[in-house]
Amino acid sequence: MMEKIKKTVRYNALLHIYGPLLSKTQYAFADDYFSYDLSLGEIAEANSVSRSAVEDAISKALKKLDGYENELKVLEKSQNILELIEKAKDLEGEEKIKIIEEIERIIYSYGI
Repeated sequence: MMEKIKKTVRYNALLHIYGPLLSKTQYAFADDYFSYDLSLGEIAEANSVSRSAVEDAISKALKKLDGYENELKVLEKSQNILELIEKAKDLEGEEKIKIIEEIERIIYSYGI
């Protein structure tokens, strides 16, 4: 059960980041599946397509999302920044400065 929740959270985040890079159909079906918890059958019926067409589109979408994240690491870097910000909230002085410098390093690695 926890793995399904983690997968859902991960793919919702990846859809938010990389969704515009998917085809409209891939995005719509993956969004229905992960954001709205619709079954493959429900998505198929609502879109007048076969269940296997929905499954295929979602499978392709997930491969693309994973590929984008493997290359660009936007989600990973975002999560690292959020974790560092949480750590910095409870720190003072030199420790806080080190955390801020690490956040800056990650942000600069984006090319900003």
